[in-house]
Amino acid sequence: MIRFFGLAIFIAIGAGLAIHAGVELPWFLDWIGRLPGDLLIKKGPLTLYVPITSSLLISAVLSFLSSLFAKG
Repeated sequence: MIRFFGLAIFIAIGAGLAIHAGVELPWFLDWIGRLPGDLLIKKGPLTLYVPITSSLLISAVLSFLSSLFAKG
C-alpha cells in the first residue's frame, strides 16, 4: 500500500512539473482542470485557480484503485 502511494505521489509530482514546463497533454487528459466546478478567478495580475471537481474525481479514482490493490 505504501508503495502505491509513493508511486502515485511520484507520478503526480512528475505530471505537475511537466505541466508547469509547458508540455502538451494528450487529448484524453485535456479535460483536467476544465470540468464544471473548477474555479478560475482572474482579477488584474492575480489569477486564482481552485480545481474542486477535478480534485474530487481524481481522489475517487485513486481511492477506487487503492481499494482494488489493498491487502485483505
